Amino acid sequence: MKHRDGQRQSLQVEDAGRVSLLSHDIRATYAELQSALRTLAQSPDSAADLQGELSRLAHTSAHLGRLLEEVSEALFPNYQHRHLPSITSAPRQIVTGLVARWQRITAKLGMELTLTGTEQLPEVADLDMLALEQVLSNLVSNALHHAGSGPISIEISRSGQGPQAELLFYVRDSGSGYPPVVLNRPHTDPTPVGAGEPGSGFGLHVAFDATRRLNGRLTLRNPPEGGAEACLALPFPTVEQTGFDAQQHNGQLPEGLTALLVEDSPALRMAFRHDLEALGLKVTEAHDGVDALERLMSTQPQFDLVFLDIELPLLSGVQVLSKLRAQGREFPPTIAITSHVFQSNRQSILSYGAKAILSKPVNAQRDILDAIAIALGIAQPPQPQTVAAQEDTAPPHPANALERSLHKLIGHLPPSKGKMILAQLSEDLDHFLDAATSATKTAPPLERHAILVRTTHSLSSLFATAYMKEAQHLSRVLSEQSQHMTQSEIIETLKQLRQYASDIQATIHSILSS
Repeated sequence: MKHRDGQRQSLQVEDAGRVSLLSHDIRATYAELQSALRTLAQSPDSAADLQGELSRLAHTSAHLGRLLEEVSEALFPNYQHRHLPSITSAPRQIVTGLVARWQRITAKLGMELTLTGTEQLPEVADLDMLALEQVLSNLVSNALHHAGSGPISIEISRSGQGPQAELLFYVRDSGSGYPPVVLNRPHTDPTPVGAGEPGSGFGLHVAFDATRRLNGRLTLRNPPEGGAEACLALPFPTVEQTGFDAQQHNGQLPEGLTALLVEDSPALRMAFRHDLEALGLKVTEAHDGVDALERLMSTQPQFDLVFLDIELPLLSGVQVLSKLRAQGREFPPTIAITSHVFQSNRQSILSYGAKAILSKPVNAQRDILDAIAIALGIAQPPQPQTVAAQEDTAPPHPANALERSLHKLIGHLPPSKGKMILAQLSEDLDHFLDAATSATKTAPPLERHAILVRTTHSLSSLFATAYMKEAQHLSRVLSEQSQHMTQSEIIETLKQLRQYASDIQATIHSILSS
């Protein structure tokens, strides 16, 4: 496998082993997704089972996202890592359920598996439960193969206080203990290529790799009294504090800042404007690149900041910056808003004069505040600290993925503003789909292509806002390839997009009605 930059002609041994491990993990994750979906399909009447499988499916999907991030970083030197949000879980309930399932298996094998200390687990926490399961299941599996008929125990305890607090999982058996080659092997060594065969120790490699994802430590030892003991130590899990007080933090910014907001989608413009105004900025809107260029080339008004969508139709954000520079115009500190994830793309945007970059979809005022601080060259405000999980905190009410996405879009907004944005999003979808369909049926080819490029670009942004990746991709394909498609192919694609839009609109109607 060769890298484009030509600096490395083949994968090093440690890279190949890493890809081997990732390949195994990705396959296992897909199997988890398929299993969960089958369970959902076969158990529609069991609310408890359904909730558990939905939670597992959410964690599995999040883990798949992390795996894809790692693969992308391993294979593409210029890939820009994006922080993936944590998923709130119910550790006590999940661990108890997992071990109960394993106990049924060990009982059939004539062995005893015990679990103690579950009261030490938090009811709710931001914890990668799939990674935790991988560690524990591989340790228990290893004990099953090497402990003979003796008992296996999982003991949970806590140690330390405050920031030093840890959650400890001890897995013990009464077998012959770990062989010296396992105890003496540095588990930071590269994963062997082809690992995964029975007896290869691959289970322990998986356990140590999952421990790394948990930011924990895994130690193995043979106690003097005999048997084997594995200890997993994790930073005590917390629930992330998602609230953000804009009034508290906008004191970091100079007063009276003015901003030009360039975004072609009315719904996205409305949401972004609210966030900027909540941070104390006075906002002027531009609906497209031409409008932005005219405002920035005029002598009045002057702006302190520009928030510039890069993927604007016809005249992109990069072209706006390029034209300003070509004419020797100075422009205000500019914050680019983009869905590009590769570092080379982002460096290119910065090379045109942008000072900072925000990744779409933008739904956190804290991220906006950080970008403003970078653009203006001022000290960045402190990040809010996480708070420990409260025992009486209830997990969030489960909802379908689309509903969660829309709630995520408006969750930090006042209810009245959130409803306005959702209503505008629904209206925008109809507007752009109607314009694209009408142009396809009646406009001359050149005019039709121009309209499709503009409307499908806007649709792509709207679908991205709702986290509907399939529809976002389909919109981009239509925007880029419409002049090479037949009328019937375009109409069929628009019908598919209409169905995606209908799903979003039905969910919006449900939210607004409630």
